[in-house]
Amino acid sequence: MKRNNSLLRLLTISIMLLFTTTVFAQFGDLGKVLSTGTDDAEKIFEAYLSPYANGMGAGLSAGWYNMAKAHKLGGFDLTVSFNLAIIPTSAKSYNAEDINLGDPDDPDLTVVIEPGSSPTAAGSKDPGQQVTYYQNILGTDVPFTQLNLPQGTGFGYTPTPVVQLGVGLVKETDLQFRYSPDIEWGNGSKMGLWGVGLKHSIKQWIPALKKIPVFDLSLQGGYTKLSMTSDLNFQPSFYESFPSIVIVPTIDPNYYSNQKLLLDVSNFTANVIFSGDFKIICLYGGVGISNSKSNLKLQGNYPVPYFVGNEIRISDQNPDNTDPIDITIESADGSATKPRFNAGFRLKFAVVTINFDYTYANYSIASAGLGVSFR
Repeated sequence: MKRNNSLLRLLTISIMLLFTTTVFAQFGDLGKVLSTGTDDAEKIFEAYLSPYANGMGAGLSAGWYNMAKAHKLGGFDLTVSFNLAIIPTSAKSYNAEDINLGDPDDPDLTVVIEPGSSPTAAGSKDPGQQVTYYQNILGTDVPFTQLNLPQGTGFGYTPTPVVQLGVGLVKETDLQFRYSPDIEWGNGSKMGLWGVGLKHSIKQWIPALKKIPVFDLSLQGGYTKLSMTSDLNFQPSFYESFPSIVIVPTIDPNYYSNQKLLLDVSNFTANVIFSGDFKIICLYGGVGISNSKSNLKLQGNYPVPYFVGNEIRISDQNPDNTDPIDITIESADGSATKPRFNAGFRLKFAVVTINFDYTYANYSIASAGLGVSFR
């Protein structure tokens, strides 16, 4: 059993490394967005990261089942699933003009945005629009930051590997647990998840269906939470090209060395699932709903510019330096509940199972699984 657990962990890590080495290498440089101030940084972070957050949420909704039939009492299955959410083209770019940068109540602040569009995290590797901030000081517009919005990764997918255990209880009910160990890679980054679900046969309660062989009908619901951490590195040296900014040295040389990005993604899904079991092959499908929510935080100290009289400063005296970002990213569908449709098949060889399925939704998902099952 220990050998199997090691193999599952190795497979999970290998899958995630394909994603993380491509994607999160970009995230370490995101701290520079805070040079625009905390309010605008929140807007940029949300526009840039929402597609990945929503893709991760979609991936968490998949892989819960590969047949409708529940286990007998004491039966179980252990499955490693790989869910790949496909980010739609419409979510791969945004226009900085549309996210209301700047403060309309501050007539001394001017934001100049280059025409065009910027990639989201799932978009192209091209740099985003150039954004320049000016503060009017004694009648002169003084630039205090200029940056290109973050480039994309060129990777329009979010993979989610999951190890899941289903255990048969009474009354044709399965209790489901899912887990992915904390996977660590470079830049102080790691990711892990857990979840719990329930599958219950409703065929047994419908007399017209109860005696039909092969066919099964069940209700399934589940909750999953994913947590991701990544180090950031945004230092006062970013402002050295702006002579109008006064950089006040910190007493503590490690003041800016504790920067982390934290992303928590949770998903709830409920489905009506059906299947036809023909011994070697099982055809299955489902219709359901899914809702995701993400919370993005920046923890630590960051060099955020602030104004003292007619001076623009970077110093450890700015209260906005510490834990500056804490936002909630809603599901891609907002408050609307839209159905999701799933279809797939499972092959069984003795106790070994292999399954493939596809879920059609706003963020569609392709899934594959390998497991063992004892009735």
